[in-house]
Amino acid sequence: MKQIYAGFVFLLCSVAVAAQVKNPEINWPDYMKRQTMRWDSISTSYYTGILLGNGLLGTNIYKEDDYTIRFDVGRTDVTDQREHQGTALSEALISRPRLPIGRMTLKTIGKITGAKMSLDIYNARAEGTIYTSKGTLEFSSFVASNSNVIYIRAKGTQQEKNINWQFVAEAGKSPRMNQNNTGNPEVYPENPAFSLKKSGIFSICQQALLNGGGYATAWAAKKGPNESTMLISVGYDPAGQLDEVKEATTAIHTFITAKMPVVFAAHQKWWHQFYQQSFLSLPDQRMESFYWIQLYKLAAATRANKPMVDLMGPWFTSKTPWPGIWWNLNTQLTYSPIFASNHLELGKSLFNNLNKNLANLISNVPEEWRKDAAAIGRTTGYDLVSPLLEANKEHGQFELGNLTWVMFYYYQYYSYTKDREELTKYIYPLLKRSVNHLLYHLKKDEAGIFHLPSSFSPEYKYAEDANYALSSLRWGLQTLIALDKKEALKDADREKWESVLAHLVPYPVDDTGLMIGKDVPLTSSHRHYSHLLMIYPYRLINSDQPENRELIEKSLNHWISLKGALQGYTFTGAASINAMMGKGNQSYDLLNQLFDQFIKPNTLYQESGPVIETPLSAATSIQELLIQSWAGKIRVFPAVPDQWKNVSFDRLRAEGGFLVSANREDGATSFIRVFSTKGDTCQVQTDMKVSMVSSDKRKELAFTVFEHEGKMNLSFSTIPGETILLSAGYDTSKFNILPVKSMIRTNWSWGLKTKAFAALN
Repeated sequence: MKQIYAGFVFLLCSVAVAAQVKNPEINWPDYMKRQTMRWDSISTSYYTGILLGNGLLGTNIYKEDDYTIRFDVGRTDVTDQREHQGTALSEALISRPRLPIGRMTLKTIGKITGAKMSLDIYNARAEGTIYTSKGTLEFSSFVASNSNVIYIRAKGTQQEKNINWQFVAEAGKSPRMNQNNTGNPEVYPENPAFSLKKSGIFSICQQALLNGGGYATAWAAKKGPNESTMLISVGYDPAGQLDEVKEATTAIHTFITAKMPVVFAAHQKWWHQFYQQSFLSLPDQRMESFYWIQLYKLAAATRANKPMVDLMGPWFTSKTPWPGIWWNLNTQLTYSPIFASNHLELGKSLFNNLNKNLANLISNVPEEWRKDAAAIGRTTGYDLVSPLLEANKEHGQFELGNLTWVMFYYYQYYSYTKDREELTKYIYPLLKRSVNHLLYHLKKDEAGIFHLPSSFSPEYKYAEDANYALSSLRWGLQTLIALDKKEALKDADREKWESVLAHLVPYPVDDTGLMIGKDVPLTSSHRHYSHLLMIYPYRLINSDQPENRELIEKSLNHWISLKGALQGYTFTGAASINAMMGKGNQSYDLLNQLFDQFIKPNTLYQESGPVIETPLSAATSIQELLIQSWAGKIRVFPAVPDQWKNVSFDRLRAEGGFLVSANREDGATSFIRVFSTKGDTCQVQTDMKVSMVSSDKRKELAFTVFEHEGKMNLSFSTIPGETILLSAGYDTSKFNILPVKSMIRTNWSWGLKTKAFAALN
C-alpha cells in the first residue's frame, strides 16, 4: 500500500550541525593496497600482462619466450592516414587503422624459471623480480602521467648483471591485412620500411607513412655496473606537418632534465587525485578490486584531452582483427562507468571527438539530408568517417540508431553535470541531427502509423521496425521534447516530434517477449541486447511501470536462455537489467559468471582480439547495485546482494549534479548524504526508514515523502553547495564512510596465479 506524507518541515538545528561533521579521512594508501594486482608467475599471453598507461602512451609487460621479457609500446593515436576508399564495412580498418609500433625487450642469459610481480594501481607503477637459471632481474616501470615517457629500471644479479635491451620494431601495416578478412583490398600498397638510427643519446626507429606523415620511437638507456634505466617515447605526425622524432626525443630530454623523483611525484599526485574523486567499498574482495582496476584502466587509456578509447586503448597488439572503433555497442559500454564514478572528465575524449568531426558525421548521411541530419556506421577510425547508406546493406552495415545510442551517453553528461552551455552548444544540436536521420527513414502506413525500413539489429539479422532502431528513435524524440520544455528552447520541430511519437509503431512483441523486429523473432542465441535497448540503458520500459514488469522478465529470461553465442557483455547487460528490477542476487550471480568464464587475469576480455568494453561495462553493473539514477529519481542501494551486509560509497554522482554518499551496516542502510553541486529538486528512494532529514545550510527543510512497495521516496529542494543528510537515527558516529571488511574471497588479488591460470603459460 502506498502511504503519502506531504509538507513536513523539520526544525532540527542540532542535527543540522551534526550533518556537517566531516568523515574521518580514509587512509587511501592503506585501502588501495588491497587492490594491488599480483603475479606469482609470468606467461606469454597478452591477457596476463601488466598494463601501464597515461591516456595516450602505454605498455603491456609479459614474456615473449623463455629468454625474453617484453614491454609492448603503444600510442593510441598512431594510425594510418590513407585516403578513404568507398563504403565497405572494413574500409576504415584499412584506411585509418591503429598501427603497431613495436616492443622493448629485456633479454636474459638464463632460462626464465619464474616471476613475482605486482601492479600498484594507486601509484600506477609496476615492479617485480624475474627468476632465471642464471640469476634474477628486478624491474620497476611506470608511464609518466604528465609526460609521454615509459620508464623502466632493471637490475640484475649473478650472470644477469649485464642488462641487455633490444627494441623490436613492427612494420606499419594494418593488422587487418594479416588476416583473411572480408573486405580486405586485393591491392594494398604498404608503407615504407621503418628505419633505425642513432642520434646522440637516442636510438630511433622511424616509420614513414604513404601520406607523408609518420611516427618515431626514441629510446635512451643509462647503464650502471649491474643495472640500467630505459626511457622510451613515441612521436607522431599524422599529415607530414610535424616532427615526430623531435616530439619523442624532446619528451625524454624533458623527463631527464626534471629528474625522475620529481616526475614520479607529479605522477603519483595525479593518480591519487583521480582516485579520490569517489569511493566505494564492497565485502567481496574480487569484485571490489575489479572495480578499482577498471577505473585505473580507463584513466590509463584516455584523458579529457587525449584520443577516445577504441577497442585496445594504449595496449596495442597486432594480433587483432579490430584495429578501429566500433559504434554499435563497444564505444557506448566503454564510457558507461564515467558517470556514477564521478569521472565525467574522461568522457570528454569521446565527446570532443564527436564535436571535432561533426562535418564527417554529417557527411555520413545522404547529401540531401545533410542540412539537418548526421549518423555513423558500425566501424570508423578516429575521424568518424563511416557512411550509412540504405543501398549499402551487405554484411549488416545498415545499422540505424548507432549515433543516437552514443548521444544517450553524451546526454548523460548533461544530466549528471547540468552544464547548460554544453547542452545548447553541442549535445542538443547533435542529438537532433541523429534523430532527424532516423526520421528521414520513416514511412507512414495506411493507418497513419510510422514505420522504419529494414535495418540491421547488431549481431543478429535485418528486420523492419527493428527494436534497436525504434528504441533509439523513441528515446531521442522523448528527450528532445523534454529538453525543449524544460529549457524553454522553443524548437519549431517540437510539434512534429510529438506527432511522430504519438503515431510511432509499437515495439514488435511475441509470446517470448520483445522481438528483433517485425516478423523476426529471437530464435537463436544472441550475445547482444540490441533488441532490448528500450529496457536498458534507455529504460523507456522499466521497473517503475507495473504493466511492463512481466514483459521485461519474459524478454530477459528468453534472451539469456538461448545458449551458445552468449559472450561477456551479455552478462553485464543482463546484470544491469536485473539490477534495475531490484534483483541484486541475480545480478551478482551473472557478474560472478562473467568473472569465472570470461575475464582474463589482468581483467582484459577477448573476442578474437582484445575488446576493452566488457570489463568496463561490468564496473557500471557494479555501480548499479549501489546507486541508480534515472527518471528523475536517485535509488540508493537498489539491488544489493543478500551476501553484502556491509557496503559503503562516497561521492558517487547522480543525475542533477548530486554527489551521493551512503553506508549500509548489517544489511540496513544507516544514512545517505546528498551534496548538491547545482541546486535543484532531488528525489531519493531508499529502503531506510528515514526519521531525520537535515541540511548543513538551512535550519528548516521542507520535503515530501511517500512509502511504496517497502521503499521510502523523498523529495526536497536543494541549493548549490548544500549537503542534505537522511538518516534512520541520531547516532552521528555512524555518519562516516569507511572501507568495509572483506568477507568474500578475502585473499583475492587480480593478476596471474600459477594454479588458476596454468593453461595460459
